[in-house]
Amino acid sequence: MPYQKFRPAKQWGRANTRYFKSVYANKLKERMPVFRVPDVLQKIGAVIYDPNDVDFPKPRQKFDTVLDHPAFRTPSVEESSFFKTIKCNMFNGTIPFTDGIDQACALSKAVKRTHFLPVVLQNAMKIVKTNDIKEKLSELIMRGERYDPTLEKLPRRFDPILFWAVYPRKHGTPAIKKGNIILENLYRHIVSLASQADQLSELRHDLDGTLNCELIVGCEKNPFVLRTKPHIVVQSPSLINPWANPEAIEETRKEDVPDVNPIDPKIDLVPEHVYSGITELPRISFPLHLDTIMWTREQDQKYPWTREQNAANAIMYCFGAAVAEAKRMGNVKAGVLEKPVVTRAVQLVKGMMDFVVFQLNTLDLSNKKDDIKNIVWVEHAQRLYKPGFYYENYEAVVDLNVETFHKMLGLMVTR
Repeated sequence: MPYQKFRPAKQWGRANTRYFKSVYANKLKERMPVFRVPDVLQKIGAVIYDPNDVDFPKPRQKFDTVLDHPAFRTPSVEESSFFKTIKCNMFNGTIPFTDGIDQACALSKAVKRTHFLPVVLQNAMKIVKTNDIKEKLSELIMRGERYDPTLEKLPRRFDPILFWAVYPRKHGTPAIKKGNIILENLYRHIVSLASQADQLSELRHDLDGTLNCELIVGCEKNPFVLRTKPHIVVQSPSLINPWANPEAIEETRKEDVPDVNPIDPKIDLVPEHVYSGITELPRISFPLHLDTIMWTREQDQKYPWTREQNAANAIMYCFGAAVAEAKRMGNVKAGVLEKPVVTRAVQLVKGMMDFVVFQLNTLDLSNKKDDIKNIVWVEHAQRLYKPGFYYENYEAVVDLNVETFHKMLGLMVTR
């Protein structure tokens, strides 16, 4: 709930701004009289400096107040014990993909499917039997949109029409925290519903866990590093059953990975040095398997990402989770995996959800014909509800779509 902490200081009105600009521009055009040294100062012999001089004011010797001691010196990145000279192409979810979903598929060597299996909604309908699901979902959403008491400084409002207007800063709950609260409540509600049918009782989840993995085959010059930090990392003692059977996996040899030429698929990756070559994920030493990851993305006011770019970001997150799980299982060598790895991803962006299921069949990213490829199922931009402006109070949930929640529920219980 946004709150104005201080009274805004009014400078100009939002109307007739061009009038003030023209007055100021005309004032700058006025010619100032030439400065002449008064005779009184010349008789005194006062030292007069020319402001048009290059060295005005005269340079003075500055003393260095920082002591030449390691304790008072900021160490460089190269001095860190974790620094490695090997350069890599890193994905961290900060740069949008130029060509959207096709570029993400080209990077992950995956063929795309635009619809989930019919069994997903069928499994959801077996669990949801109550009629008050809309009221319950509205309550869960309002916990993040309205009831959270956080008061943090929010970004300044930007108006694309009145772009010169300066709006007062508001304090409230940031967009990412709102979305994370909603995702946590939805996840708990799904587990609660599934527990009534004796399902999902074995799940374990961690908050804000780091996922880090590295791929070398297919990118020998610069390793491909996937480093993400989803808000919720769900793990299970058992692996998810593959969505594609061995016959469907063999059929991928006849399919082509989306071609994004003349764009290089790696154009939007961040050039960075390898920080850690080991695989990182929560509870890596526990007998668990990566199941589902969930997180929230905040849209930039001036440069918002498109729906395709949001979906591409979700695909790469899910691909990184699948690679991390394959590395944890000991699949270090490149090539076709004996047992495919399946992971799911849920991304919330401004009231819309992106659902991704990634089946990792191979770790070899070299683009060769007649190779087995990975498979990705994606349903993006699924409207859950219509959020309000972050600088206004959200009174009630608008345009709630229960079908989107059913997809999320079916995705979790389909194993």
